[in-house]
Amino acid sequence: MRLADLLLLTAGTCVCAGAANAAEPRAFDIDSGRLSGALVHFGEQAGVSVGLTDARLARRHTRGVQGRMSSEVALQHLLAGTGATYRFVDAETVRIVAAPSRHATAFRTSVPASSDDAPEPDIVVAASKQALPLAQFPGSVVRIALDLDQAGRATSAGTQVLVDGLPTLASTHLGPGRDKLFVRGIADSSFNGPTPATVAQYFGDVRLNYAAPDPDLNLYDMASAEVLEGPQGTLYGSAALGGIVRLVPNVPKLGQAQGSAVVGLSDTAHGESGGDAAAMLNLPLSSDLAMRVVGYGARDPGYIDDIGRGLNDVNRTTSYGGRIAFRFAPHDGLTIDAGAVLQNLASRDGQYAERGLPPLTRRSAIAQPFDNDYRLGYLSISTDVRGASLTSSTGIVRHDLETVFDATPRFGTPAAYTEDLRITLLTHETRISGGDARGFNWLAGLSALHNETRSARKIGPDDTAVPLLGVRNDNNEIALFGQASIPLLDDVILTAGARVNYDEASGQVIGETVPKRSEPKRRNLRWLPMAAIAWRPSARWLVFAHYQEGFRPGGLSITGRMTADKFVSDSISTIEAGFRFGDSGIDRFAAAVTVSGARWDSIQADLIRPNGLPFTSNIGDGHVLGLEGQVDWRPTDALGLQAGLFLNTSSLDDPAPPFVAADERELPNVAEAGGRIGISYRRQLRRGLALNAGGSLRYVGRSSLGIGAPIDVRQGGYAEAALNARVGSDRVGVSLSVTNLTDVRGNRFAFGDPFAIAARNQITPLRPRTIRIAVDGRF
Repeated sequence: MRLADLLLLTAGTCVCAGAANAAEPRAFDIDSGRLSGALVHFGEQAGVSVGLTDARLARRHTRGVQGRMSSEVALQHLLAGTGATYRFVDAETVRIVAAPSRHATAFRTSVPASSDDAPEPDIVVAASKQALPLAQFPGSVVRIALDLDQAGRATSAGTQVLVDGLPTLASTHLGPGRDKLFVRGIADSSFNGPTPATVAQYFGDVRLNYAAPDPDLNLYDMASAEVLEGPQGTLYGSAALGGIVRLVPNVPKLGQAQGSAVVGLSDTAHGESGGDAAAMLNLPLSSDLAMRVVGYGARDPGYIDDIGRGLNDVNRTTSYGGRIAFRFAPHDGLTIDAGAVLQNLASRDGQYAERGLPPLTRRSAIAQPFDNDYRLGYLSISTDVRGASLTSSTGIVRHDLETVFDATPRFGTPAAYTEDLRITLLTHETRISGGDARGFNWLAGLSALHNETRSARKIGPDDTAVPLLGVRNDNNEIALFGQASIPLLDDVILTAGARVNYDEASGQVIGETVPKRSEPKRRNLRWLPMAAIAWRPSARWLVFAHYQEGFRPGGLSITGRMTADKFVSDSISTIEAGFRFGDSGIDRFAAAVTVSGARWDSIQADLIRPNGLPFTSNIGDGHVLGLEGQVDWRPTDALGLQAGLFLNTSSLDDPAPPFVAADERELPNVAEAGGRIGISYRRQLRRGLALNAGGSLRYVGRSSLGIGAPIDVRQGGYAEAALNARVGSDRVGVSLSVTNLTDVRGNRFAFGDPFAIAARNQITPLRPRTIRIAVDGRF
């Protein structure tokens, strides 16, 4: 009988979800290979009757399964990544069928989520907007779990948790709530200005920022974070040159009352003590409505002394905030999510030091505080439409930032430069997607964006400070986009897509001493294509190549005390190729390697003039070449090892006329190399009590602060170690974490005060060794 007519694989007595022996551990030893053959062995070893009639599924590859576990969990392992699921026909027969269209790798299971032998489900690349499994995604993506309590890491930490755990994600270090994020070396400059971000940040399906620094949201009760390397212009539009960082919050759970809390105390060497606390409450309000509330607060200790003012530990940061989310699911196939995010973050001074003085010390005349107030409201609706999935999301952001720098070097007497930014961001997207288990997937959508940024500035001594020109930048976009993945052969999938993007940018000079004047609107109709091909020679292997484009619109920048000028759009095109082997959530060994090349035209950069005032310009055309690799190995069930590495080279190939002296120089903030080695260990001490421990060593390679004097100074070139451990049960535990174990100083970011930068003696040291002890609980 032909394989296409495969009817029933029978071996002994049926084991089904309701049978008593379904949960009894059995020994399984099934090699990777065709699913049809693997199911024969599964039936023999589990004592089940297995039915399979779909020839396409029979030819799929499975990664196999080894070890002692329940029969149902073993079946889940076998089907993971094959596009198949299972159904129990009766008490004696289990049938293998194609998974539902959007969730081709999902499986039905009656095994509790807390079961020790339950596997993690396939990683789904949510940022692909099609729920594609990682095994089919033709690009570079990394994911980090954010169960911080269980790992023993600080809940008070925000984005730094991601930067520490993902080698390809980098950040400036001006201070919490004021940093830029960079992915894969696509870094424009170290300074904050009116340019849109190079990395688009998302909270679920809504955008967090546009022309603003990282809001640095607290990560308590977040499920995971996903970094989709870019550019990502086709699916995400502008300001995604480097890629996407997507935070995935835990959503309200229907019909369950849950809660959790954590309290931590920390101490920083050469500095102060601090603390953090956070709590979550999930409440069912009815059978189809639930609410989830998160609240938190933290005080990060200071460790920089200012001998000019005779003060110690001046750079303390405090933050507090919360999130509230509602989920309404009146019937299967319809889900409505609504919520809000609030966070206030304040640093009472800058976190830089100066060379030539004692370590962790500087001399300044005034305090340089920073304040970041962030608000987000969102509404998201998801429903099924004739076998497809329709999602509509709307978000509104109000983001206020207040910055003070010490302008004393310019005036010779204590003086301040103050900048207030008021940012409003409105976004909307409606998309529909579908597909089938063969690998055919499609997506179409409509998106719109409005961003308004207002900047007000003044400079001088307190009693005689004078206002400077301000600027208002408006950006509007509307776009249609689509993407489809088509299986050419059983093992080859071709993906193609495009975005038709209309955008307009306008700027207006504002100030008390000048009449308001506006620049003409600049309108563009852009075509952003993408193409990718993926080859899956076996269940564990994926080989891919990917082409993608992205852009940022232009705007208006203040170029002097009372002058302004335009900066134009920049664009980037990238081609990457690589492979992935295995799935770190399932396989004992997994690896990934990617090479990429990017051409970046009319690079926008926020810069600093010799007099300390900021300006924005297009510095020219350049390129970035990269190589990155990741390995995950679990030699035993208790021990896990991870290693990641990247190498970058960049150059400003064709500089704009004002920057000809920087011809062929490396682009700023593009580290030449970086990497991370991690180890994790889990041991069951006794029933209900476990030890979770881990450690890491992270290296940040050398880069430069900016293009041309006086900002062409070196930074980076340091390694930092960390340890963490937790002892406890699923309900209560005690954790200990140590960051910067060897108390390295280093220089994360060679900038603190723009008005003193000409001295070239500023450094931003790593936070000294910090020890944190915490107690967490959940019910």
